[in-house]
Amino acid sequence: MNACKDSSLTTLENALRMVIGSSMKKSSFCLNCRASITDADSGKPMTLCNSCVDLKECQDSSIEVADGASDRSPGSTVVPKSPISASKCSSSQTKSQGRVTRKDLRMHKLVFEENGLPNGAELGYFVRGKKMLVGYKRGYGILCTCCNSEISPSQFEAHAGWASRRKPFQHIYTSNGVSLHELSISLLKNQKYSTNDCDDLCSICLQGGDLFCCNTCPRAFHKECVSLPSIPTGTWHCRYCQNTFQKEKFVERNANALAAGRVAGIDPIEQITKRSIRIIKTPETEVPSVCVLCRGHAFSKSGFGPRTVILCDQCEREYHVGCLRDHNMDDLKELPEGKWFCCTDCNRIHSALQKLIVRGEEKLPDSSLLVVKKKHEKNRLESKASLDIRWRVLSGKMISSDDTRVLLSKAVAIFHERFDPISDSGSSKGDLIPSMVYGRSVKDQDFGGMYCAILTVNQVVVSAGIFRIFGQEVAEIPLVATSTEGEGQGYFQCLFTCLEKLLGFLNVKNLVLPAADEAESIWTKKFGFSKITKEELDKYRRDYQMMVFQGTSILQKPVPEIRLIHKPEHE
Repeated sequence: MNACKDSSLTTLENALRMVIGSSMKKSSFCLNCRASITDADSGKPMTLCNSCVDLKECQDSSIEVADGASDRSPGSTVVPKSPISASKCSSSQTKSQGRVTRKDLRMHKLVFEENGLPNGAELGYFVRGKKMLVGYKRGYGILCTCCNSEISPSQFEAHAGWASRRKPFQHIYTSNGVSLHELSISLLKNQKYSTNDCDDLCSICLQGGDLFCCNTCPRAFHKECVSLPSIPTGTWHCRYCQNTFQKEKFVERNANALAAGRVAGIDPIEQITKRSIRIIKTPETEVPSVCVLCRGHAFSKSGFGPRTVILCDQCEREYHVGCLRDHNMDDLKELPEGKWFCCTDCNRIHSALQKLIVRGEEKLPDSSLLVVKKKHEKNRLESKASLDIRWRVLSGKMISSDDTRVLLSKAVAIFHERFDPISDSGSSKGDLIPSMVYGRSVKDQDFGGMYCAILTVNQVVVSAGIFRIFGQEVAEIPLVATSTEGEGQGYFQCLFTCLEKLLGFLNVKNLVLPAADEAESIWTKKFGFSKITKEELDKYRRDYQMMVFQGTSILQKPVPEIRLIHKPEHE
């Protein structure tokens, strides 16, 4: 190779003829300018057209002159480009001047662009059918749950413990079993590359000339190099892209895809494009009042006085200290330490909830299990006698043991299984479901008054619901879900009955919840809810920080009055 490197093309051509001899076939195009070698050219086997041969003889003589010149010569001889090559294609380049794609790095970037994967979509890193790490798509990166930071797919792979694998897009899956690699291929099929985006050199021979581009990648080719009689007029995919498409046909049988939620017979790409992310809806035009008594917006930022605002720790309504005094509700001389309640009803509700949390799990009476019994008899499932069904109320602010923490995490897992991540209106950052379950405050969203109710069957959490009681007037249930394994067995009806009885015992008047369009009929026909009027909703939202989701309707129902009589305990 070193000997050939410094030889002229004419010398190399003569050497090739001597080695190959008469078996050398006549080339159909020039290896320099890619122009066709016509019959008018010499009848002997040729690799260059006559024009390029004449040019190279001129170049050889120029090189000999340059070699004989002094090193101190004020200017060196520049080898001109072939005029024929330049006229045939403006992208014609020499091997060192052009661009050629070895690996299409732009393909995977499509996932994070505007029309790619929706923000907030759940992602998981899978190895041998096991989920190693969970995150959510956020902007041009992934929000990692292990560090709560936005990182790249490669960093996400490293956080999952597989940095050496270096194939993040092949092992990061959506919640319906689509790898980011498969998704990027699907997005790639809809991409159209312009001539300016395509390579300057042929991907086969690495030479310029008359090139045409693949429709789904930037690679360019000579028609002769891909054995085509003419340049395709319609859509054409190169062999690299065809191989990639073919490999992805078998991904639905992949253990990782199945573990991530792939379902046979369902188009997962269509699911991604049509799936809507639940987003908290906050009013942008209406300025909420500060005090529920005077409806005023003014408040004091420092010191203690009539315009100091205080918040009830149960109903979460806000009051001016001066308005409380004027309405004979409370005569505060300073901000109270610890909890403060606007009325005896809020104090009573809060105390009852704390006692219920401390009491722990409670076994459901047989009267509450009738629906489960009917479902099991209908579906010929395990008999009710062998099921230990209990319910309990949890609070992230009262985590007394590791057991409570585990149960809360199980509830989060069920919500993530059934819902897309919830983000604040106008933002794609983070997921609010864990904050709602644990009762944490996040920026402008205060979830401190939220509690989590769970139903367990033989110590396994099968159903969960988040609820918040805004005093005696109204309570809300923003999220409820049942695990896939427990679906259709009456477990949620049991949990809802427990919640409804609790609210009735606390003398709460109304219950509201957001319902998606496809679930509205279930709530109205099965549970007795009705759609709330706009006036009623506006009234609630003036006084309470209720959860409202985009794409949902707010339903309500009066809470049945009930009195729970507890037998005296003899323990």
